[in-house]
Formats: sequence, structure tokens, C-alpha cells
Amino acid sequence: MAEFWLLLLTVLVGGLCHLVPARLPFLLPFVFNPVVFTGCLLLPLWYWRGVKRLAEKPGWVRRRFFYAGVLGVWFVLQTHFEYIAQHMFFLNRTQAVVLGMVAPFCAGISWPGAALAAGVPGWLSRGAVAAWRPVRFLSHPLAAMVVFLFTTDIWLIPSVHFDAMIDPALYAVMNLSCLAGGVLFWMVVLDPRPKPPCRYSYLARAGTGFFVMFPQIAIGAYIALTTKDLFSFYELCGRLFPSISAQHDQLLGGLIQWIPPGMMNVAALIITLNALRLAEMKADADFVPPKGAKIYEAKWTGL
Repeated sequence: MAEFWLLLLTVLVGGLCHLVPARLPFLLPFVFNPVVFTGCLLLPLWYWRGVKRLAEKPGWVRRRFFYAGVLGVWFVLQTHFEYIAQHMFFLNRTQAVVLGMVAPFCAGISWPGAALAAGVPGWLSRGAVAAWRPVRFLSHPLAAMVVFLFTTDIWLIPSVHFDAMIDPALYAVMNLSCLAGGVLFWMVVLDPRPKPPCRYSYLARAGTGFFVMFPQIAIGAYIALTTKDLFSFYELCGRLFPSISAQHDQLLGGLIQWIPPGMMNVAALIITLNALRLAEMKADADFVPPKGAKIYEAKWTGL
């Protein structure tokens, strides 16, 4: 029943966006996308419902990270922020970093799979499992890294970026592919489970999250430091803030593409290594020595 009312709300807001777009407040869509709009309503509902059904519930920190990730996607794609992001390069990069890094990073930390599986309708859960099987190989750390870099950086090729910004369908593909690649990557890297049941070791995941930083740094630094106007679309459509020159706009955009993602990659390394530490402590606590075995304990300090 809750799904019905949320779908009805989607239809209502979509109609308002079509009939009176100029009268809608900032927090309603500038360009209505029914997939994103409905997803940002249904995912929190299913997650909340799933958490209630789970015997072992995620902690409040993980739950808040999930809601923060959904809210971030909503803000950059289904509010009037999208308008200003189409008229300033550095705001466009803010949108891309939220979609490809911040929101998926929050999803990875929240590790929402169990809660969502418990909260979604059964037919949807079965369909998702069936759809995932053919592309399960993408969850290999190297494959996830390639997909992440491709979906993030192909749109920074100046000619591709220009085409995406003037074509509404390609613009939607750019945003959704960036989000999908980010979710795939961070769910692989921030998987909190030991091996097994996870198929890859903590060190493999930590290395994946850390080494992807270097091509990102190189691309962001080039955009920030070059004196050439790479993204002419914003000059053509008119910058929202004329006092910010093309070079200054590009400098800010390059720094946003460069520094925050790098910091998050380092944070992911620390989080993964901490998960390794906690898993080893749990394994030690659960270990039952064989009868008659002698245990010699040594502290890391050597004392």
C-alpha cells in the first residue's frame, strides 16, 4: 500500500513538472526523472521496512549513512540544484562527485543489502538476483575499478562532455552510469565481510580502493592546472556567475574532481584495514584450541 501512494506521488509531481515547472520550489525537480524520483522514495521505504524485519539490525551510524546517500542523490538530481549544475562546471563536478563518490560511499558503509532484501517485494528481490547473475563478474575488484573509472572519466573527454550536456537523454545516461559505477565500486571495496563469505581478501579490496585514486588525481590535476578552456559548453550556455571566469571555473572543477575523491580513497583504505582488524579479533575470540594444545600469547608490544 505504501508503494502505491509513493507511485501516485511520483505521477503527481511529474504532472506538476510538466504543467507548471517555473512555479515549483527549489527542492522539487528541475528536470523530472521518474526513475530517480521513484527510486529516492522507494529505497528508503524498503530499507526502513527491512531494518524492522531483521533480527540483527544495522547500527544507527550505518542507517544514517544510507539515508544520507539517498538524500545526496535526490539533491543533485531532483532539485533545482540540477539547473545551476548545468551552468557552472565546478557545480557540475560537485554533482558528479556526489553521484560517483559520496552517495555510493555512503551506501558502501551502510552495507544495505540484507535490509533491502528483507524490505523489497518478493518478486523484485527475485528479479534483482536473476538480473545480477550474468554480470556478477563485475564484482571482481579489477573489473569494478575499470567500470568505475570508465563511467566517471569518459564524460570528462571534452567532446563527450559537450554532447552529454546538450542531449537530455545522454545527460541522463551520464548521471545514472556515474551513479551505477560508483555503487558497484564502493560496494566491492567497502564490503565489511571476511573471506569467505566475501570472495576477495581485505587487502585486495583495500588496494583497489587506494590505487584507483591515482588516475583520478592525474585527471583532476590536469583539468585544474591547464590554461586551456576544455569545456566550452558553459561559455556557450552562459555561466550562472559571470564573475567566475572560464579558467577559474575549470580550476575549481578540477580541484573538486581531484581532492575530495582522493581523501575518500584514503578513508576507504583506513576503513577496510580496520574491518580486517575487527575480523581478526573476532576470529581470535571465536577460536577454540584443540584439546591438549598449548597457547603462547604475545602482545604486539613484545611484553
